[in-house]
Amino acid sequence: MTQVVQSAPRRQPSALFDYAYVGKLRTSQERQDGSGDPDYLDKIADLAASEDWDGMDSRYPDEKRILRNYVEHTFARIKQQDKITVSEDADYSAFNVGLATTRQESIYGLFRRNTGERQPWRLQSWLVESDRLLLDKFPALPDFATYTENPADYIFDWRRELKVNIRHIVEDNLTRFPKELQDAPYTLELLLNGAVEVAKKRVRHNYKTAVPFWYPQHQQVQLLLPLALREPTKVDLALVVSRRGEHYRGDTVLTTGMAYNNARLLARPDGDWLHPATSPDENPTTGE
Repeated sequence: MTQVVQSAPRRQPSALFDYAYVGKLRTSQERQDGSGDPDYLDKIADLAASEDWDGMDSRYPDEKRILRNYVEHTFARIKQQDKITVSEDADYSAFNVGLATTRQESIYGLFRRNTGERQPWRLQSWLVESDRLLLDKFPALPDFATYTENPADYIFDWRRELKVNIRHIVEDNLTRFPKELQDAPYTLELLLNGAVEVAKKRVRHNYKTAVPFWYPQHQQVQLLLPLALREPTKVDLALVVSRRGEHYRGDTVLTTGMAYNNARLLARPDGDWLHPATSPDENPTTGE
């Protein structure tokens, strides 16, 4: 029987693909077969320190969707902050990817002028900071993307009130909850309310429990709190928390796969609960 490979979800227009031609992308079938020439995702994954860019979702083998989301959104932020550096001869441009090798050398994307094509640039290679071509063309290497000027935005202040519209979150995101709980919305509201209280206690005991992430639509750093609905040691969902004046507001819930995908834009999460997707129910697609 021929196995059908499910295509990745349709993506929004990418600032990276508008800026540069990055080469041919391997198809889902090629990734499953282990065939095709390495594309820009394979090459940067080989250069960077080892990291799980897929999770264990068998529907998308070796898609590196977490890495693609990271590179595209990082580039969009870099472009927004005008941190793409152009060489003096205007033949090259470069940006800081924000990733590093196992030797902690920063990685940069190097572009070459793409004359006569739709995109003004062509991705030439991924290079480390000590590469001679980079040093020759750019006396000052491009800076990292930044997301806030206030370090306090990365930490949950347990002294501030957290307001959560439990009913609204359940009604708007029912399909994200465990399937066995979806048929009893009122019971689910009670469970969610209790899980929020436990999450508040958990973050007070360990501030690293609250994981920061960048939300491009709101241009804001928000926080993720773990919600354990069925077992105290198993996190089912992540609560999205945003600062609203002197209090926090619980805006929505994400699957842990979606939450990890979003959090990875700022840094590799080192908490004890947030990990790449481990099943098809934890599809790491950026969510709202």
